[in-house]
Amino acid sequence: MSYDTEHVRNAGNGPAMITGLPTFTDLLTNANLAELYTAIRQSPGVTAPELIDQVAVSKKTVYEYLHRLERAGLISETENSGGTSAYDAEEFELTLTIRGIEITITPKLVAVIAQSDEYPIIKRVCDEHGFVTFALAHDLINAHSDGDVTIRQIGTLTDLSHGTTYDLVEALYEIHDLGGDDPSPTTYTPDDVVDDDLQSELADE
Repeated sequence: MSYDTEHVRNAGNGPAMITGLPTFTDLLTNANLAELYTAIRQSPGVTAPELIDQVAVSKKTVYEYLHRLERAGLISETENSGGTSAYDAEEFELTLTIRGIEITITPKLVAVIAQSDEYPIIKRVCDEHGFVTFALAHDLINAHSDGDVTIRQIGTLTDLSHGTTYDLVEALYEIHDLGGDDPSPTTYTPDDVVDDDLQSELADE
């Protein structure tokens, strides 16, 4: 049976059993939970004992998080051989619209949040400026790696200071392995982003 209502769209056999929706938002504030989900997503079929060796939380917390993620529909048990369960992560997109701004939470963003302990600038931006600003900066930094925007433009669009912007650019370049062999972000000058005609006009003035 398919559904297409105001709040639920489903092309499967019925409404999925998804509970614990707060777990979705916890992925954005709990780096350990985000790390566990990301570890499962990157290693389909991983078992709980394997996860215990990979993440920085206790055995008890791993099982607690696995239960929460499974109840939220974010992971599923793929086999249970000899009492050992294996897990796969479910792909998802959670789109919210607040005050006319639409933001989509994806596993790619969760994977970045998972590294906020290693890169404190991520947590600082989320805490001080909000997740929407972080998500916007994340996308603009990807555009920066393609030469489409400058660090100054990212700071202006996100209202982040130049220092904070540069620190975040540097962190995301490392996380996403942007910029080829050069680990440092490229800083573009006005000559790189202003066309020749405009440069001539500015010179005439």
